Amino acid sequence: MNENRNLTREAARGLSWSGTTLLARILLHVLVTAVLARLLSPREYGIVGAAMIIAAIGNNLANLGMSQVVVQRRDIEERHVGTVVSLSMMMAAILGLLQWVFARQIADFLRVPELVLVSRVLAVMMVANAFNLTTEALLSRHLKFKISSMARLVAWIASHVGLAIPLAYFGLSYWALVVAYMAEAFILASIYFFIARDYLVSPRFDMQSYRDIRSQSLGYSLAGISSFTAKYIDNIIVARLIGTAELGIYSRAYYLIAMPANLFGNLNKSVVFPLLSKVHHDKARLRSAQLKAYALTAALSIPTSAFLCCFAKEVVLTVLGEKWMDAVVPITAFSVVMYFRLGYRVSGAVMLATGQSYQTAFMAFVYMSLVASFALLSAPYGVNAVAFAVSGAIATSFILYAAVGCRMTGLSALDFALVHVPPVAFAAAVFATGSAVKMLLAGSPDYLVLATGLFVTGTLSVVTVYLRASLLFGKYGAEVLQTLTSKQTNRMH
Repeated sequence: MNENRNLTREAARGLSWSGTTLLARILLHVLVTAVLARLLSPREYGIVGAAMIIAAIGNNLANLGMSQVVVQRRDIEERHVGTVVSLSMMMAAILGLLQWVFARQIADFLRVPELVLVSRVLAVMMVANAFNLTTEALLSRHLKFKISSMARLVAWIASHVGLAIPLAYFGLSYWALVVAYMAEAFILASIYFFIARDYLVSPRFDMQSYRDIRSQSLGYSLAGISSFTAKYIDNIIVARLIGTAELGIYSRAYYLIAMPANLFGNLNKSVVFPLLSKVHHDKARLRSAQLKAYALTAALSIPTSAFLCCFAKEVVLTVLGEKWMDAVVPITAFSVVMYFRLGYRVSGAVMLATGQSYQTAFMAFVYMSLVASFALLSAPYGVNAVAFAVSGAIATSFILYAAVGCRMTGLSALDFALVHVPPVAFAAAVFATGSAVKMLLAGSPDYLVLATGLFVTGTLSVVTVYLRASLLFGKYGAEVLQTLTSKQTNRMH
């Protein structure tokens, strides 16, 4: 019982701090995006989007799934940590060198000539990113959610608010974003080096330690590579087969709607996954946590999805501006499947926590294959077709992930379905309310329509939660909400 209470407290504390800082980052993201979208063109965003694909490839390969092992493995010693640090840093250095050498071939493949110099510049931050990933895993293992989430927020504000906006304003074009991404990596590495010094171990390779973690890290690495490919393969297809400006439109639309998904994904990685890893042997507790995670995810995302579908045009014109009107249809398509993008991560966290690295890798490969095939088949018909096709792949993947995750924990199909009923019903009310607002304010400025819609639907949500939270969150989500807002949790802050 004491273990259960302690875990609940840690979960509440971790979700509270990480969720608050990530929510603040999302709000700042919207404001910064609104400014930069008026200073940079879709093509300039497309160039940086293509460059970040290459950077993400190196970051994913350099880690080899070892950071997940640091979090999940029950008996880990200093020699294991030293081996992970040395291997990840060495792989990052090698991959950074390869990115520098083959920069021209990369640019030719993606048909973006500006990538030659940009890829070489971004290769420099590969080692910093590898260090950050390993250090974050160490902090998560020790449940240091507060300092980790605050560090990421500070690094992002310093780089994007302090550098990206001023540099873009003074005409540095896409280099404003390139400099910001590099600065974020090195600022975060500096902060992590200071706050995590008690957990860091000097890089030193030990063959026995590597043998201890090799099999599990390989499974996580395969899962990471497949997940990464699924995340970026559609961007690669758009860049190569459609164009750089179209990639800018597609990536901005994807980015805006993916922000809530990234919020929950970061919570999964930094809070939910470490906590579940400590109780992965108890199927009943895993099943309960899975139900609560689905309830919270559905309550937060399904009504948001309904709102964005209703106000997609107003969001684009208010946040991005008139030159981004082509992003309305992709944003609508991605809004429809927002919950599916979030929901599959719940089952993914369960699989990771139970050490099912190869099962995770297989499911990630299936997801990647669906996204790649759907995007390739739809590319000849334009960006809008790719957006709807990829959305279909995301929805299909969610169904497959949910089936596997429920089977692993013994969660019944009926319980799985019932947990979604309150959020779906509330989402219908949100869409109806938003449609009524648009009808009443027809002809008014887009920003006024959006602001009124936010105020009305936000008020509806607050009143509903205040009067009876279960109408939105359901039984299981209301339990978590009660824990998060309890006096006991507040005292721990």
